[in-house]
Amino acid sequence: MKNWLLVIVFYAASVGPLWAADVLLIESYHKEYGWDESYIRGLESTLGDDVTLHTFEMDTKRLPKADYDSQADKAFAMYQQVAPDVVVLGDDNALGYMLPRLQNEDIDIVFLGINSNPRRLMAKYSGKARVTGVLERPLFARSMREIGQMLGKDKLIVKIMFDAGTTATIATDHISNQYQSLKSKLGIDATIENHETFDAWKASVKDSDGYDIIIVGLYQIIRDNDGNVVDPDKVLAWTNQHSAIPLFGFWDFSVGKGQTAGGVVLFGESQGIQAGEYVNRILAGEEASSISVIHGKQGRAIYSGVEFARWGLNAPSGWRNID
Repeated sequence: MKNWLLVIVFYAASVGPLWAADVLLIESYHKEYGWDESYIRGLESTLGDDVTLHTFEMDTKRLPKADYDSQADKAFAMYQQVAPDVVVLGDDNALGYMLPRLQNEDIDIVFLGINSNPRRLMAKYSGKARVTGVLERPLFARSMREIGQMLGKDKLIVKIMFDAGTTATIATDHISNQYQSLKSKLGIDATIENHETFDAWKASVKDSDGYDIIIVGLYQIIRDNDGNVVDPDKVLAWTNQHSAIPLFGFWDFSVGKGQTAGGVVLFGESQGIQAGEYVNRILAGEEASSISVIHGKQGRAIYSGVEFARWGLNAPSGWRNID
């Protein structure tokens, strides 16, 4: 009998809930942001037809940090209104601002896209809420290894550029820690930067003598001299047009014609699919706290044929052309 019950639970998890359910997704950012658009697509493709997905955009890529608390309050008000069966928290700001508000609620929470160590927050805010999720880590070691081999460099000299937002700062710390332990093994010499303004970003791109490549990390919170967020597409296009050396990326949304040339990248869609699978298991009867927190599935190596041709690069076997 016990084995039959397990079969039923796992079957239900694969097809979604057996009744109508409400899931509330609280996004750190906004639906037009490429990462959010991608993971929402994965989430929607995985949830059952009887699940209604409600969304709230905290919009922390564009709003000033002084507004984050009020956005979190609005998100919590929506949570109270919807009374969902499961809450999904997309990226670090949603987890950091919403877990303190949700910790004493009788609710299952699934996070995704988390670069920080969630264990600290989960230990600090360990109330009634049951929490699990999917971690996101830039694929630094694999990227450096494959790009170095492609370029035929015994020692790859690379500049890695990020904005100064929450996720970017956390990702920078993660890469810095990896770099210190892997630099001799990988044969790399890396400079890792965080920039707040477009002027500083431009100056760094132009000051790239001696580097082999630039890795463009996150660039969505680069501000102009008036403190306004510059259109991310403009930042990436300018970087593509003015860089004297090839550009590579850590995320799929940065790769393409007029953008970066390629990379071993993370896909938001795969994070959404994995989070959706967890939601289905919870709706089928499991508790979030009984499901292990996992690292997202390994990324894929992709490239732009147009950009590779521009730089005279030959794609390694296994890299997929997205043009």
